[in-house]
Amino acid sequence: MSIQYNPRKPSLSRVSIYTLGLMAAISVASANAGIQSNTIDPAAEVSEKGRHVRITGPIACTVGQRAEIYVTLTQRATGAVAMGRSHFICTGYIQQWEVRAATHGREDFETGAASAVALGITSKRGKADDAHQWLVPITLVH
Repeated sequence: MSIQYNPRKPSLSRVSIYTLGLMAAISVASANAGIQSNTIDPAAEVSEKGRHVRITGPIACTVGQRAEIYVTLTQRATGAVAMGRSHFICTGYIQQWEVRAATHGREDFETGAASAVALGITSKRGKADDAHQWLVPITLVH
């Protein structure tokens, strides 16, 4: 008796290979939960009086997760510092975030060079699964 290959009926080894491949894909997706890509847009809007700054940027994170973005903005030329935060639900696609930061102290922002540091944290059911920080030089504009 000989075993013959039937292309219409998958063999046990083919089913096993497909199953292992699917399991590997699922485990890679789980291992990559959280933030996949992010940055800060190169320009941010400073208010007329220099007390508030609107900072934006793109982010991609795992669908259904809650994301929190914390931003600290500094300007060496003026000594101004601002902080703000935002939160949203991730779509699984690149989406735009926005933080409205308020100054701390008496110094005001002016148009020109500044630095922005962002911290992104994603969580599922209240448990954080990723934290990522990035620094970007930006330009403040009116």
